[in-house]
Amino acid sequence: MVTTKQQEPTRTTSLLLASCLVLCDTFTLSHQVYSWAVGKGESEKESVRSGNNNYDNGGFELSESKLPIDWGREHAFGDMNEDNVADASRCCASCGIADVDDIKLMECAECDLVRYCSDECRQDHKSQHGEDCKKRAAQLHDELLFKQPESSHLGDCPICCIPLPLDSKFVQICCGKLICNGCAHANKMREEEASLDPSCPICQESLMKFTPDELEKFVTKRIKMNDPLMIRHKGVERAQKGDYESSFECFTKAAELGNAEAHYQLAVLYRDGHGVEKDKQKEIHHLELAAIGGHPFARYDLGCEEWDNNDWDNNDNAERALKHWIISAALGDDSPIEFMMEMSEEGYVSKDDLAAALRAHQAAVDAAKSVQREAAEEYKRAAELRDEILFKQPESSHRGDCPICCLPLQLDKEKSTMSCCCSKVICNGCNFANQVREMEMRLKMSCPFCREPPPLTKVAVDKQRMKRIEVNDPVAMWREGIEQFKKGDYSSAFRYFTKAAELGNVDAHFMLATMYLDGHGVEKDDKKRIHHTEVAAIGGHPDARCNLAYYEERTGNLKRAARHLIIAATQGSDESIKFLMHGFKKGFVSKDDLAAALRAHQAAVEETKSPQREAAEECGFQRSFLK
Repeated sequence: MVTTKQQEPTRTTSLLLASCLVLCDTFTLSHQVYSWAVGKGESEKESVRSGNNNYDNGGFELSESKLPIDWGREHAFGDMNEDNVADASRCCASCGIADVDDIKLMECAECDLVRYCSDECRQDHKSQHGEDCKKRAAQLHDELLFKQPESSHLGDCPICCIPLPLDSKFVQICCGKLICNGCAHANKMREEEASLDPSCPICQESLMKFTPDELEKFVTKRIKMNDPLMIRHKGVERAQKGDYESSFECFTKAAELGNAEAHYQLAVLYRDGHGVEKDKQKEIHHLELAAIGGHPFARYDLGCEEWDNNDWDNNDNAERALKHWIISAALGDDSPIEFMMEMSEEGYVSKDDLAAALRAHQAAVDAAKSVQREAAEEYKRAAELRDEILFKQPESSHRGDCPICCLPLQLDKEKSTMSCCCSKVICNGCNFANQVREMEMRLKMSCPFCREPPPLTKVAVDKQRMKRIEVNDPVAMWREGIEQFKKGDYSSAFRYFTKAAELGNVDAHFMLATMYLDGHGVEKDDKKRIHHTEVAAIGGHPDARCNLAYYEERTGNLKRAARHLIIAATQGSDESIKFLMHGFKKGFVSKDDLAAALRAHQAAVEETKSPQREAAEECGFQRSFLK
């Protein structure tokens, strides 16, 4: 029996086998071709070459000179769709050459339907593929655009690993991290309980050194490290100052680094024409990129655009708008819920779509909840109520008005005296006028308010003061506390100040804050010091306002510091004006705020002037024994 030697596969064999594999979904090989392909014998090979064997599909004859590549290109890849994308990736859509050996195919730049072996094939096939390419590219774009993001663009808190809420977050300048209000509040409470200086809960960097200059250094450092969050932060600062061109550059760079919020800010600039020309196409482009990145507000704006451009004959845009709003609601945004509820009442939104949006929104809100965040919200509400009281402009300073001329008392205590007989503080102008009247009419000296003769010795003054203390006079208690404080009897002074403060004396609160600051008669306690300073400031004490401003500047709360100083300036404080000038040079007080404060300060000073007070000042009048 004569056996034939098994033949080695040739180049033609490789091409034939690759072509057969590509077309295997369209037709099957006969048993003879399969036998030849695995090298069963020379006789089967010759039989195939002679054309005696036909394929089952149409009797197509196979030969070396005519490979079935043209047939495959025409029939297998003539009408591309999503089902045969896998086949298209195996050979060139133009010439049909397979992706084997050293032949590497390139994908279409716009879609994933076809691949090409060269740029010439890409150009030759452009006319045939153009319409399918646009259709598939639009389909791929919508698949990406309407894919539900795993979380919002803010991501998760790096400490508690819970999704960050859209409305409550803190930016740590030192490390460029976003943390939730719950973790920030828990860290703050821990520091206060342990009497620690404020520090970053992420990198433990001390916040006490965050002066305006240090803040700027940290921001610049993070920007040099290509931190997109800090670059966007700088862009927001420049936009607030009206420098839209610089903010556009910052937003562009941050967007290139993948910051979704920067894309949203760019869309706003293109919409409003700030720093750039208005461009609807670019606005939509950046809104889409922000929405893909998980930005719920960009998603809501896109839904509004689709809704406004809807063709009510087929409602294609309305369906896209609803998709956007449902995705936005699933990220925790309230805006689409409110709008969809309005449209549902008018019959434009179905109950099912509204119900789906409500469920998704509630799930997102619940996912962002925690015990620490609820505690932080309660603390925040209490702080907001306290701030409403704290930053309310007092009607006058803590000194009030002179009970005789009814003009505001000057802040300089040397320009007024307190009558120990009735504990009334009277301006030097009224005291001087009363003394002139007594001299002209040759009357005995008396209190210009209660007409009691004044005590002429210190013993009599002290006796009269103790008499007022017995009837719970807070002014007399405060004055006695001052006397004890000067003697070094801090325990007695603290006792008098505490009782006077309980009765509403603002000066007593200020002195208690001083004692808690210096540790005189009590242990140093910053929390109690701040409390009494705030109560004194609410009562109209300008020096307490300035102290709060110093504290806020030291802890980096520059806006709060400026607000305190402006209020103090409105009460006529000279110290606040000096501090505001310092803040203007440092950059945390604007030119307009400084100008407004200067005008308010001058108005407060003018209100305290009168001819009697000017005459008393010219004569150097001072009735020190009545103090």
